[in-house]
Amino acid sequence: MTPRHRRLARRRAPPAAPRLSAEAVPFQDPLEALIAEPPPRLLRGLHWLVAALFVGLIGLAAIARVDVVIAGQGRLAPDAPPIVLQPMERAVIREIRVRPGDVVRRGQVLALLDPSFAEADRAALAAQQRGLLAQRGRIEAELAGQPPPPAADRDSTLQAGLHAQRQAFLAARLAGLDEEMRSQEAAIRTLEEADAALAEQVLIARDVEGLRARLLEGQVGSRLALLEARTRRIAAEQQREQDRGRLAGLRHALAQKRAERQGFLDDWRRLLIEDLARLRSELDRVGESLAKATRLAELTVMTAPADGTVLEVARRSAGSVLREAEPLVSLVPAGTPLIAEIALRSADTGQARAGDPVVVKVDAFPFQRHGGLGGTLRAIAQDSQQPRAEGEPPGAHHRAQVTLDGAGLMHLPDGMRPLPGMTVTAEIHVGTRSVLAYLLLPLIRGMQESLREP
Repeated sequence: MTPRHRRLARRRAPPAAPRLSAEAVPFQDPLEALIAEPPPRLLRGLHWLVAALFVGLIGLAAIARVDVVIAGQGRLAPDAPPIVLQPMERAVIREIRVRPGDVVRRGQVLALLDPSFAEADRAALAAQQRGLLAQRGRIEAELAGQPPPPAADRDSTLQAGLHAQRQAFLAARLAGLDEEMRSQEAAIRTLEEADAALAEQVLIARDVEGLRARLLEGQVGSRLALLEARTRRIAAEQQREQDRGRLAGLRHALAQKRAERQGFLDDWRRLLIEDLARLRSELDRVGESLAKATRLAELTVMTAPADGTVLEVARRSAGSVLREAEPLVSLVPAGTPLIAEIALRSADTGQARAGDPVVVKVDAFPFQRHGGLGGTLRAIAQDSQQPRAEGEPPGAHHRAQVTLDGAGLMHLPDGMRPLPGMTVTAEIHVGTRSVLAYLLLPLIRGMQESLREP
């Protein structure tokens, strides 16, 4: 305002009332006395008090600190992988005996599957194994030259009968060969005796021929007698040569028959040994298959492998068909510590880091009454994901794990405790900031993001 304007304002302003002196106040109107009375000291310093209070509040806001907390939702989970019970092959459910949340003991029956197919396979393989064992016992007895094992079942009885028939066939075959060899040996002995007689006849015929020759030289005998003696000698020699040829043939035939007998026995044993080797290999294969079938039959009764709590049961009823390796019952082993698996907004992950303290509030137990579970942020996933399940925060989020300490909840009812699968809210303490910064941050953000061209 210029000096000229100030002068004009003073001219236009009404004249100020004259200030009354203290002696004149009692003689004035009560209103004039009230107006003339000076205001209280507190009222005169009120504006200074308000200013001081404002400055003090600003200073306090700059000094006072508040916690910076990031919240995430999730659920409790075991720190170790759950035990999943599932069938080895396609099976039909007969009965399910547990529900989620049940506490089970080691060896307790959880579910029953229809054992018809597994028992049929096991029975067929067991029967095949019994037959092979009986056959092996019969072959080993034949190789050892002993009677078969006592008949304990139908297969053993069958193999005992087969053993008797084979032994009878073997004995008959050997008896036939032995009879042929004895006949040949008798013929050989006969020819050997005849050869000895023919040898004497040849000697006699030679002597007679020599005598006839000397008589002919002395002009005593006739030439006809000499020729007759020579003919008899030649005939005796030819007969002896023929008998020797027959004897050699019989001896060769006897040697062949003996070789045939030994070859028959060798082939008999060779076939038995080959059958025994094949049977042992077949028994090993059948034994392994029987062990597998027995194990599959045992797995139709699904029992708890350890103490624990039922986490999840497949939504199947009796008579439903389970596919191979389809989960039926999931168990959390007893004594397994719990962790909290939570989802953090992608906008909050820049402030949190591993090792930050966390307070986990279990939704099933009100925080105001039972308190929360203390813990530490273990890890945050490096990659974000979109919400997949109901209850996860909208938009991109990061999975995180919180390790819980030993402190439990307070004033819990008897038998109640945090269980896997319970939903939780985790509050991560990421630091502190002043109240002034808390108040100014929205203003600063608004000033920075306003008055801009789109």
